[in-house]
Amino acid sequence: MATVAGSALRPERFPFKNGLVLLHNRAASNPSVVVRALVRAGASRETPGDHGVAGLTGRMLRQGTEHIGKVELAEELDGMGAGLSVDVGYGLVAVSIKCLSGDFRRALEIISELVRRPTFPADELERLRGQVLTDLTEMEDNTRVVAERTWRELAYPSTHPFSRLTVGNRETIQRVDRDELNAFHEAWYGPNQTTLMVVGDVEFDAAAEATDHLFGDWPGVRIERVEASMPASDLPPREHREIAMAGKTQADVAIGLPTLDRSAPDYYALSFANHILGRMYFMGRFGEKVRDEQGLAYYATSELHSSYGRGAWLMRAGVNPRNLDKALDSINFELRRFLDDGPTEDEQADGVRSLLGSLPRQLETNEGAAAVMAEIELYDLGLDFLERYPSIVRSLTRDQVINTARAWLLPEHLVTAIAGPPRG
Repeated sequence: MATVAGSALRPERFPFKNGLVLLHNRAASNPSVVVRALVRAGASRETPGDHGVAGLTGRMLRQGTEHIGKVELAEELDGMGAGLSVDVGYGLVAVSIKCLSGDFRRALEIISELVRRPTFPADELERLRGQVLTDLTEMEDNTRVVAERTWRELAYPSTHPFSRLTVGNRETIQRVDRDELNAFHEAWYGPNQTTLMVVGDVEFDAAAEATDHLFGDWPGVRIERVEASMPASDLPPREHREIAMAGKTQADVAIGLPTLDRSAPDYYALSFANHILGRMYFMGRFGEKVRDEQGLAYYATSELHSSYGRGAWLMRAGVNPRNLDKALDSINFELRRFLDDGPTEDEQADGVRSLLGSLPRQLETNEGAAAVMAEIELYDLGLDFLERYPSIVRSLTRDQVINTARAWLLPEHLVTAIAGPPRG
């Protein structure tokens, strides 16, 4: 793969017969390696009555396997100076180990154990159940979390995976047993649902041989890849809801609507618009105007969440309750101003420089390179993506950005959710 502003990423891709895909990138300048398994077994796989099963299954992976116990695993990782993480999202479960390259093979063995042979010990499930229930209690007392949860419930149909947080709900967490976790694991964890990444100071042949040895006999699960989706007709009506939370001193705001998926032709132009609105110069226009100049918010930023299914544009702000109405007016004014006039010429030029400058910085670390490789693979962007990316960004015109923002950031469908102290 070609370089982007001097940062090289040259991944090699190898599909195995059982459906597993190996992505490898040699980075010899740093004697470390990131080994990461991405399994398409996130919350979008849950049935409506099982919210939280994917999260519990993922979090239980590190609690013990057929050949290594939880304590033994922790001690071994500590001795290696390695870090292990398990993250559960809507589409994926990511199991990652960062270690010295000399420990690569053992790291891959551990990941193989975690994703292939978890035992879901009953005592560890009870401990984790209590921890998740405590987490839910804390989340229910967090204005930012409550605002986002409420926003999701309003913005998406109740049957849509994005209508809920990935942690699940109390009913599921309280009742789920290890048989359900085993069943979920057997149904969704398999080589044809897995992408394995090796990024760092490891030769491709060594990575391929070890992967074949540890994963080659893993039988595939009998499923097709099914992802979250939502037809355009399901856009929500404009709605405003406030959740009163006694004892709070800050109000958190979530404003947005469902937009597009990562493969949509308009993705790059809408992402550019969001970059100017809520990302560039630290927090974009929202941060500059609402936070810095007017002093109406502690933070004000926006994000474009795009994956397999129809993601969302979501603006967030934390405000002093006394400034809530003024902050809402200012946020809506800035959005309306952007939809009317688009980016300035300076913002357009700075946006191009900012986006083209941020990617090389991300590629400087093995973790960042792995994230870029995952995006290229999961959304089928092509191994020449980094070669094409600069021209994609530079080709965006102001008119294209304005027209795309107008097509997707529809004020008549904006959902506003606020969590904070009672009014009055």
